[in-house]
Amino acid sequence: MAKKLSSDVAELVHRAQSDVSARENRYVYGDSSASRAPRFVVRPNKKGVDRKVSTFSIIVLLFGFGFAIVSYIGNIIAVNGLAAEVNQLQAQYDKLVNGNAVLKAEINRKSGWERIGKIAGEQVGLRYLKEQPTLFNVDDDMMEEARKRSQTK
Repeated sequence: MAKKLSSDVAELVHRAQSDVSARENRYVYGDSSASRAPRFVVRPNKKGVDRKVSTFSIIVLLFGFGFAIVSYIGNIIAVNGLAAEVNQLQAQYDKLVNGNAVLKAEINRKSGWERIGKIAGEQVGLRYLKEQPTLFNVDDDMMEEARKRSQTK
């Protein structure tokens, strides 16, 4: 313990005596203790307690946590919205892929040789050849002659 000075001790004794007289007057006259000196003895040799963490830093920390929580919840909401949009787009994509598959199947069915031959024979009047076609060479003189005939007609 720190060594007490005689002036400090004298001050403490004086405060204690004034506290006793104030207490007696209060009981007799019904006086309030708010206007009098404090009822406790102030110790001048005791050092004040320094807070290691200030109130401001606690408030800033709480606001930081609040902001982080709000940001986290906002991100969760945004991710859920994007997931719903992805699911919607995936369903639309699947619908388009199925439509394309149906169209490809229809194209394959309509481009079959049997179907084309049947339609060509019935609607256009084409028929299959019964004999092989013969190949012949066309020279320049024959080409000139064919051009002259086509121009005169």
